[in-house]
Amino acid sequence: MSVKNTETAEPDFIDLSLLDENLQLQEDGIEVEIVGPTNKPTGLVIVIVGPDSTTAQKASRDLVKEIEQEAAKEGNVDIDGPEAQRRRQITYLAKITKGWNKPPQVDGERLAFSEENVIRLYTKYPIIENQVRFKADRRGSFIKS
Repeated sequence: MSVKNTETAEPDFIDLSLLDENLQLQEDGIEVEIVGPTNKPTGLVIVIVGPDSTTAQKASRDLVKEIEQEAAKEGNVDIDGPEAQRRRQITYLAKITKGWNKPPQVDGERLAFSEENVIRLYTKYPIIENQVRFKADRRGSFIKS
């Protein structure tokens, strides 16, 4: 049995529009400003989508499918090894990365935006991967201030 307060005009519903705004922001993506080891901006800005976005959900499903396929291979004992886990984590992050502001230069080559080049960037520079992962893993990163 619920008690209604007749003295205040409380709505008889719960407004979840804030959740809709959060979902939309996760679809649109946020900017992650990359800093270097001295905590100074590098100038590189990476755009990622949120964990509840359709892109992230598809990336998660693809990752599960990949793990299942690897597990099905006879004699594959390294499925949970640290190298395999890191490779899968980087692949997931690459799939939720929408772009960057300027092409980063890696080993003398300017990298045009592509999933393959994102994997290359995150693999070579764990400091970048970690900053992207930190934002990507937190729904709170996708709240308008």
